[in-house]
Amino acid sequence: MPRLVPRRNAAPEPTSRLPIAWGDYSGRYLTGVVLLVGGAALVVQTTAATLALGMLGSLLLLASWAVQPGRPLVRAAVALPSLLLCWCTITGPKSMWVLALILPCWLLVRRRPPITYWTTLIPLALGLLLASCTSLVADKDATFWVVVGGVVAAAWLSREYALKLRLVHTDRIASRPGGRPRTP
Repeated sequence: MPRLVPRRNAAPEPTSRLPIAWGDYSGRYLTGVVLLVGGAALVVQTTAATLALGMLGSLLLLASWAVQPGRPLVRAAVALPSLLLCWCTITGPKSMWVLALILPCWLLVRRRPPITYWTTLIPLALGLLLASCTSLVADKDATFWVVVGGVVAAAWLSREYALKLRLVHTDRIASRPGGRPRTP
């Protein structure tokens, strides 16, 4: 009978190997995710009456990419496009599919291999399906959260796909002379 053995993820993320000038990896990662989703949620809710809320969401979204662990130039390169994509969604649920295009920005910062970018099709198809089914601006909240759930699921799937194909290294960086990893 097969045993279920939890996978050891000592350092599965390529970005976890980068030197971090401040904070710790997991704290910056979690803070970046919360700021990204929160900033996008505020921008999506923006109307003519709540423009200040949209500006706050924009600042949070830009801060999320600044906080997220990764290469600085890549984070800077995806910040403005992801902000513009979020602002494209303020017209309502018909344009919520645009949020799926933030996933390639995430995959680029997380240094996923190009083969995993096919997962963008999942939230894109979900957003287009919802756009064809909904038309009321009142459906904006539900559509947003469903598409964001699709983006999160696709990001997780791309990570698992990269791990399965061994495209993401799961061993620790060698700390012993000679470049051999330590044995437990």
